[in-house]
Amino acid sequence: MSAARPAPIRWPSRPAVLGWFAGGTLLAFVIPWAGTDLMDLNRDLYYLVHFTLVLSFLAVFLARTGVPWSRLLRRRLGWSLGLGALVAVVAVTNVLRDPATPRPDGAYLGFEILWRGVVYGAVDAAVLYVFPALVALALMRGDTAGLGRRLVFAALTLLLAVVVVGAYHLGYEQFRGPALLAPEIGAVQFSLPTVLTANPAGSVVAHVAAHVTAVLHQYEGPTYLPPAGEGPRLLDGAPGAVVAGVWVLLTAVVWWRGRHWLLTGSRGAAPDRAGAGRSGAPRP
Repeated sequence: MSAARPAPIRWPSRPAVLGWFAGGTLLAFVIPWAGTDLMDLNRDLYYLVHFTLVLSFLAVFLARTGVPWSRLLRRRLGWSLGLGALVAVVAVTNVLRDPATPRPDGAYLGFEILWRGVVYGAVDAAVLYVFPALVALALMRGDTAGLGRRLVFAALTLLLAVVVVGAYHLGYEQFRGPALLAPEIGAVQFSLPTVLTANPAGSVVAHVAAHVTAVLHQYEGPTYLPPAGEGPRLLDGAPGAVVAGVWVLLTAVVWWRGRHWLLTGSRGAAPDRAGAGRSGAPRP
């Protein structure tokens, strides 16, 4: 008896996919621009807001497009991770070439390795490299078979990544000018595992490695961990801690109350399939 074939994927329309990409690119610019230029938030508080909004957008994108992304992202996973490890070596070497800057120590350093290294690196990689790759896959209906389509996917993914990376970094004042060239070169470097395998997992590995190294070596540098600069910011200290707590609470409430609309586009609770009779009428 042959194994059942997976159900065919119902892809969203290409205009809808491009709409998602435009929205994600705009969000990638607005968050750093508003959080650093307009409000000059405490850095860790800014990261909290940034992570929440970006991950919320990506969660809604993954759910509302209705594509079984997990099935697609299992393809060539090992190759992508292996290439990501190679790119990570190059990225770490590039970070270590820059002069070392002062950094915290003790327990706070451990927190920063996790917060600005692992979490920040993974969230940035998700929006800058995973998101463009998924958009490219959706535009190509998941078909990257053959050399020709693989080259088209590579070019499209690289173009989309360069656009998002540029928009995101322009949100930070420090990159408005010639300094923008560095992250755009990084976009090509970090996209290599994705464009070669059609799987963005390796790009996440390489980007996280670069962020962790930057925390340890270039903690106050101008390139790897924006926003740059020291000194007091709005809502430093205890006020920032209070606002962070309120932000987490409100985020949890919003997600819980609006989870069905956010993830499916429908209001109210999900239908109870078990409560319907065989004829489809609800039980009394």
